[in-house]
Amino acid sequence: MLTPRTPRPRRAGRRSTALALACALAGSAGPLLLVPAVPAAAQDNGAALTPPMGWSSWSFVRYNPTESVIKAQAKAMSDNGLIAHGFKYVNIDDFYYYNTTTTVDPYGRWLTDTSKFPNGMKPVADYVHGLGEKFGMYLTAGVPVAAYKQNTPIEGTGFHAQDIVSDTSKYENNFGPGRNGMYYIDYNKNPAAAQAYLNSWANMLASWGVDYIKLDGVGTWNSADIQHWSQALNQTGRTVHLGLSLALDVNYGSTWAKYANSWRTGGDLECYCGSNGSSYPLTKWDNVAQRFTSSPNWAGFNGPGSWNDLDSLEIGNGPADAGLTRDEMQTHMTLWAVTNSSLMLGTDLTAMDPTDLAMLKNDEVIGVNQAGRTARPVDMLSQQQVWSAPNPDGSYTVALFNLGTSSAAVTADWADLGFTGTAAVRDLWTHSDLGSSTGSFGATLAPHASRLLRVTPAAGARSDLLQYNLVNASTGQALDVTGGSTADSATLVQSAPGTAASQKWQLLPTGDGGYKLSNVNSGKLANIPGPTTTAGTRLIQYHDDHNSNSQWKLTPTGNGTYTVSSRYDGLDLDVSGGSVVQAAANGGGTQQWKLVPVPVAGTRYKVVNSNSGGRLDVDSGSTADGAKLVQWQDNGRSSQLWTLDAKGGGAYAVTNAASGKLANIPGPTTTAGTQLIQYHDDGGSNARWTLVDAGPNKVRFKSVYDNQLVDVSNGSTSNGAAALQWPADNGENQNWTLVPTP
Repeated sequence: MLTPRTPRPRRAGRRSTALALACALAGSAGPLLLVPAVPAAAQDNGAALTPPMGWSSWSFVRYNPTESVIKAQAKAMSDNGLIAHGFKYVNIDDFYYYNTTTTVDPYGRWLTDTSKFPNGMKPVADYVHGLGEKFGMYLTAGVPVAAYKQNTPIEGTGFHAQDIVSDTSKYENNFGPGRNGMYYIDYNKNPAAAQAYLNSWANMLASWGVDYIKLDGVGTWNSADIQHWSQALNQTGRTVHLGLSLALDVNYGSTWAKYANSWRTGGDLECYCGSNGSSYPLTKWDNVAQRFTSSPNWAGFNGPGSWNDLDSLEIGNGPADAGLTRDEMQTHMTLWAVTNSSLMLGTDLTAMDPTDLAMLKNDEVIGVNQAGRTARPVDMLSQQQVWSAPNPDGSYTVALFNLGTSSAAVTADWADLGFTGTAAVRDLWTHSDLGSSTGSFGATLAPHASRLLRVTPAAGARSDLLQYNLVNASTGQALDVTGGSTADSATLVQSAPGTAASQKWQLLPTGDGGYKLSNVNSGKLANIPGPTTTAGTRLIQYHDDHNSNSQWKLTPTGNGTYTVSSRYDGLDLDVSGGSVVQAAANGGGTQQWKLVPVPVAGTRYKVVNSNSGGRLDVDSGSTADGAKLVQWQDNGRSSQLWTLDAKGGGAYAVTNAASGKLANIPGPTTTAGTQLIQYHDDGGSNARWTLVDAGPNKVRFKSVYDNQLVDVSNGSTSNGAAALQWPADNGENQNWTLVPTP
């Protein structure tokens, strides 16, 4: 096993500095957490249609990558059979090049260190490709200091390095030999020269056969670099995955998704805690555990072409070298799988532990990762967590995690997943069917242990998601089924809004940005018959056959409505006379639909915060007037249950099941940040709320008294955080889901 040179002690510090700066830029006042309601636009370069899988040199090779080491790892990936299970990238990380303050190639680019790679990079790439693998390399943003000092020409142009640098007093993040070795590129000084410089570098990399670039040390201040590097790589004509590092800012997630194929969501997973210069142990539990807090904020940016990267997968060399127990290693891979993270091994592939290798070859677990349906936690406030993601076939991927330090029961309630009834349960780690379970499934897990399950509702299981009227923005009519029929092929119509069950719909997520529109009365789905792509075709209801002609994408228009487009042919839900049809998108009002939440009278709901998973609760379960409202992890008590009682004019009283008291603004006052209380019903508007659509299966509670929203203080994920009023700010901590209880 290769033992790297003694680590340079400043590396971790420099990376920590970059992380601190990113975190500082991400900070904001007030209870705000930005998470997109719909997946962001993805990089469209043909790379990363699924999360990337492979190996990277940093975790254990670190400061001394060489041609022989990289080839040995590539061969071991092949010999170990990992390629057949999806692992394909072999990526060289930092320290393969000469000091950038003194040495560059004739055109101002990094020069490969020939003491490490005597034949250059192309023969290494050719060797990797010859094994059926792909080849990746590492860069940081900017222009080498040596290029500026030598004023090297930009290949194929009359420009020079000094034409694209304006400030030599500060440096880009660069962690390799030399430090302070890269100046910032000024893209405004000479745009053509700046792009030509990156193009020349990208063309050189493409000529070597590079398939993956890790652009390290970047943050919000590098948005221009990321955009122009994306352009440079795309103009080569070669499909090159662009991965970003380090600890990117979630508030700019749409930017990373637009220009990159993956991005690091946090700092290094490595612990840098080895002795005598050893890279081992590679990590520690605390570094893995931190991802449980950060990952949910990034979930909305995942999708084909662009993926979250939780950093290296440190599985392969046994528990001692990983710095994790066997249970912790399984939890490590389970979280990476259900969050659709990149799966980049950091271990020594030439010294694989057989048990670890079997774990890495589990195709059912890998399949969860590659399917791209990102799981979210049901309740982040608890140390015993359930994460779930729906699948298009009606099943659910469910992970159980015990993050605590002692054995504990972890239970997935079907109601929290979105359905009621009985379901079949399969354990994906052990490849075993566990039989049927009604209402829930639980297991006692050791400290830091996990289970990964596929849960398939039985025939007759019903959705318990929020019910809606879908109201056409142009006609004011509601989506309905002709005659209230429950039969397959009954046509969809629009009719005057009312209380009929046939006008109520549930949005069943497919896990990949789509929804099934399920009629509450019949249990059937809005469907394109045939299916056909003919515009003007009247829509019907039909049982769920799991085909795309009964799956829809809801896209916000920006005016409080949605277009509803078919996953099958892209045509929009439209109306023609009294009929509901599919039609080519035209931006008209008849193709815009309002989601009007319709809570079920008398139903007791868990009111669950979309950011934290915390339940709206009464402090200490008090039944007294004036008791404060807080969020708390699910504890099964009636103080966490609420009814929504209609009070006319679209307003509701939000009534606690334990006390009979109402969610109330004390005073009343219009002061933002005021903690809410429970209080007996005195008829005041400060205890009346309207339900505002916040995206499929989410609502906001808007005060009739002052129009402020029910919020969780500062987006907290802690028990006891105040439920307060705050002006609308689009934060996820202002969004809530309603989970009915029996």
